[in-house]
Amino acid sequence: MRSATDMDLGLVRDINRLWGPVYEGLARQVADLCASPPVEILEVGCFSGGVGLALLDMFPASRLTVAIDAEELVGSFEADWQGMIDETQRARLTVVRSPLAPMDLPADTYDLAVFRGVFFFLDTLGSVPAEMSRVPAPGGIAFIGGGFGSHTDTQVIQGLAQESRRLNFALGKRVVSRAEFRQSLADAGLEGRFKIVEEGGLWAIIQGGRDLPYVR
Repeated sequence: MRSATDMDLGLVRDINRLWGPVYEGLARQVADLCASPPVEILEVGCFSGGVGLALLDMFPASRLTVAIDAEELVGSFEADWQGMIDETQRARLTVVRSPLAPMDLPADTYDLAVFRGVFFFLDTLGSVPAEMSRVPAPGGIAFIGGGFGSHTDTQVIQGLAQESRRLNFALGKRVVSRAEFRQSLADAGLEGRFKIVEEGGLWAIIQGGRDLPYVR
């Protein structure tokens, strides 16, 4: 599995900035999946920041942990996301360095875990989905995959889709089919614990709790 440290971090930052208008819509899609306001939120990977910070706006009592495997992005996080972080959010935000698999994060802890975009660059064997299934608390969920989100305005998507595609493929994105995505989740031992949705992209919702089937 590749590491974000092997990627062009300048392109990563370009994509993160370009997607600024998307984060609120993506966060709304994720928030709709929560049966109750999440207390502990986790966002993982080098594209982390925008969705998690938008979720902090939606859930004033939530805390956000951002886990990134590139030390440079950890150190520059506040500068990279300065337009989205205010004092209230800063007090509820923790940014840590962690490899993607295995992650240096506790199991059974987070009410909501988000892993967006990076799967299509770094992980083809299902190791990250297996890790993402480990960290949600019982009753919590992990939301993994990629896309613009079901609540993002069509005009917003049209305005940045071409440039986003160019940057992503320059960074090394690979196209993953629904069948390949599903197989990677099954190979990770998650059969019966996930649901694939194609609203606003290609996503999997993984139920937390080791013995709980996915129920919605």
